[in-house]
Amino acid sequence: MAVFSQLNEARDLLFRERKAPAAEESLRLLMKQATTCTVEEKRALYELMGLALRAQGRFEEAADLYVQIHDYYQSGYCAMLQGKAPAMQQSWSKVLSQRQNHWCVSLYGLISGQLRTVPTIFQIRNHMESDIANLIAANRTDYLENYLNYVDFLTQVNLEAPKFAGRALMNANWLDRAGTYLLQGQKALPNDPEIYFHLGQYSVALMHLKEARLMLNQCLLISPTYRPASDLLETLTDHSPKSIKQ
Repeated sequence: MAVFSQLNEARDLLFRERKAPAAEESLRLLMKQATTCTVEEKRALYELMGLALRAQGRFEEAADLYVQIHDYYQSGYCAMLQGKAPAMQQSWSKVLSQRQNHWCVSLYGLISGQLRTVPTIFQIRNHMESDIANLIAANRTDYLENYLNYVDFLTQVNLEAPKFAGRALMNANWLDRAGTYLLQGQKALPNDPEIYFHLGQYSVALMHLKEARLMLNQCLLISPTYRPASDLLETLTDHSPKSIKQ
C-alpha cells in the first residue's frame, strides 16, 4: 500500500506539475526502498518510471526498464520513438506471438505507410490521440505524416478519428494542421458537442473570438450541461481570453 501511495505523489509530479525530473528522483528513491514490493507494485513502479524517462526523451533507458517487466509493447514503442525500426520489430514480434491482433501490428502499418490490417473502433479510440502526441513530442515527423495519411481510412472505422487527430495536433500547438482535422470531425459527427468545443478552443487559440463564441454556443445548444464549453465561453471578452481550458 505504501508503494502505491508514493506512486501517486510521483504521478502528480509527472502529470499535473509536468516535473519529470522530480518525478524520476522520487521514483528512484522508491525503487531503492521497495526491495520487497509485489509483482504488481514493481510493474506499476517501472511503468511510471518509464513514462518519466520518456517525458525527458530518454527512450533507451525507458526501453530497458520495460524489458525488465516483459512489457515488449512499450519497449518497442520506445524504439519507434527513436526511429529504430529493427529494435521495434524485434520487441513487437514477441507481442504478436501472444496476441496477433495487438494494436502494434496496426501501429506499425500506420507509421510505415504499409497498413494491411483494420484496427477496431476501440483500438483507435484508445491509442490514436496519444500516438500522435508522442510522435510529435519525439519529433518523429516522418512516422507522423504516414500516420496522418490514414485518417480518412480510420474514420471509416471510427467516426471520431479526425477529432482525435485534430485535438492531438491542437494540444501540441500545431494549429496550422489541427483545423483541417477538426473540421473533418465536425463533418463526420455534426451532432457531437465535443467537436464544437474543440473548434471553439481552436478559434480562441487563433484569436478568432467571434467564431469561438459561435462554436461554443453550438456545443451548448446540443448539450446544455457541457461545462467545459460554458466555462470557456465565460472567459471570453471583447479583446482576449483569460485562459483556454483543455
